[in-house]
Amino acid sequence: MKHLKIVTLLLSAYCLSPGTVMALATDKQQPIHIQSDSAIRNEKSGLTTYQGNVQMDQGSLRINANKVVIHSIDSEVSKIVATGSPAKYKQRPATTKPEVIATASTIEYLLIDEKLLLIKNANLIQSDGTTMSGDRINYDMKDAVVKAVGATNRENQRIHMVIPPKSERQNTAGE
Repeated sequence: MKHLKIVTLLLSAYCLSPGTVMALATDKQQPIHIQSDSAIRNEKSGLTTYQGNVQMDQGSLRINANKVVIHSIDSEVSKIVATGSPAKYKQRPATTKPEVIATASTIEYLLIDEKLLLIKNANLIQSDGTTMSGDRINYDMKDAVVKAVGATNRENQRIHMVIPPKSERQNTAGE
């Protein structure tokens, strides 16, 4: 129980840090560009699967993965699922800040809900230099809430978080 309180306190400090917003406001209005070795589109299910060294860009957003599946509802992208060893996500939160970088075996980006789910071997580096790793990291971009979970089925797989001193966060965030 003591560890849960410490984790909650750290996550609260993390969410209140200045680098927690994950995307430029204009990114959603940009076209999505995708490069891959192959693509299959199923019009009935609304799924498009890209495989082989996939790179997806939308504004400042970039996803690199072995496989990317795009879910569409009424011709609008609702969810992007990237898998890799690891899959990589990066996005600039503001024009004056460095990119937020995330890696995991699976990355689910829920566009409608504005959530980023990092599943298995999850790592997140915020623009202020704060880092977090665990088995799973859920980031609610709309409400600026981060939830991290360690693997319960493996020993020593607790979450790990590093919050740099305030002086380092300000220097990193201002670059």
